[in-house]
Amino acid sequence: MPRPDNVDSEPEKMDESGSSDNSSDLPVSAPSLPVQGRVFLLLTSAGSSARFGDGKKEFVKIEGKTVLDHALNAFLVAQSLDAVVITHPREMRNDTEIALSDEVAQRARSLPLGLFFCEGGETRQESVYNGLCVLEELTTRAQVDAENAIVLIHDAARPWISAQTIRDVVQSVRRHGACVPLCDLADTPKVVAEPPFVAGHPPRDSIKAAQTPQGFALGALLRANRAARADGRLFTDDAALWASYVGPVAFVHGDRKNRKITYREDLPEGSHSASPTLWRIGQGWDIHRLVSGRPLILGGVHIDWPYGELGHSDGDVLLHALIDALLGACALGDIGTYFPPDNPEWQDADSSLLARKAAELLRQQGWRILNLDSTVILEKPKLAPYRDLIRKNLADIFGLKLESVSFKAKTKEGLDAVGRGEAVEAQAVVMVVHDLARDPRSSDSF
Repeated sequence: MPRPDNVDSEPEKMDESGSSDNSSDLPVSAPSLPVQGRVFLLLTSAGSSARFGDGKKEFVKIEGKTVLDHALNAFLVAQSLDAVVITHPREMRNDTEIALSDEVAQRARSLPLGLFFCEGGETRQESVYNGLCVLEELTTRAQVDAENAIVLIHDAARPWISAQTIRDVVQSVRRHGACVPLCDLADTPKVVAEPPFVAGHPPRDSIKAAQTPQGFALGALLRANRAARADGRLFTDDAALWASYVGPVAFVHGDRKNRKITYREDLPEGSHSASPTLWRIGQGWDIHRLVSGRPLILGGVHIDWPYGELGHSDGDVLLHALIDALLGACALGDIGTYFPPDNPEWQDADSSLLARKAAELLRQQGWRILNLDSTVILEKPKLAPYRDLIRKNLADIFGLKLESVSFKAKTKEGLDAVGRGEAVEAQAVVMVVHDLARDPRSSDSF
């Protein structure tokens, strides 16, 4: 059985420059040993959680805290860090920040170089590389020697990492430049090729399961990643990349408790339904001049009246206010951001189509509309006969139940332009919710 590295083992033989003597034939120069510099954490949380099912596993709560929060807290307690970089899926930075508790986030921000978030890539290797580039920029700006620094790369979906494993990995990296924690296999492994037959029967004692954190000399790992990108080579494991480009990887004993959450059944009992949510309220307002020769349209419903809204599109003042309310609730701009009045594409456009596009944009970002309340201020005609039809149409446009849609009509009692019948005004309030344990990139998120 192979012997793990530990603090009592002899360091590798080094040449006169301090580099290990068994990596001279590899394309990336090995680090000078021992690696005595600062320690950085790269927490990977950019995966899609496809095997987990509905939701993002790092955002699920265990004992009142998210998986991500547990993972980061373990390192803040166990190891003196200089900075933390957390990778996240595209357009999920805000969700990732919110998944951290105020207390853990503040402790991470108080580190010498702070807490940073980084958009991941299509593969784990690309996500790690993006995070390493952030660390490179940080160390350069702070005049920290990256060649003598350590980076710990940890799966954020491993919330049960022990302080002992973290310390063992750091000590091994200082002595050998690279280290991975390994754990015994509970089951006997088999090699398969063409079914239905087993192709090989490797001895169980010679095969181990790799865990994280995997630790490396930062500068050498950066060079190795750049070399792999140039060669077009893809690795699912940082240790394998290092071994292919830099040199041997030491190992320490892992911890069976340090399991990775991959499937929902990996969660403790009672964790399945707990997830952080984000609630937002948006307010919208619009006003249009009334002119002859234009249709009066409110909530996609044609109102029988000789005067209608003047506008670049069909002028539906109610839908325009609702679109602004929805976009505003999610901090996504306003109606002019997506449907500018100087774009001929939207000339006389059906505002129902614009509203559906805005609602779809919210869904793509992970938001769900809970309810909407709207008011149209119009002197004439009376809108009471159209009330039920407008509510039904709004429910259809935004994908809501009828009881979640409110519509009211008011007058200005003869005051100002609306009161004189020269304009129509609309106000809207909406409530939206974002379930952070759901992946907004899934088409069936809502």
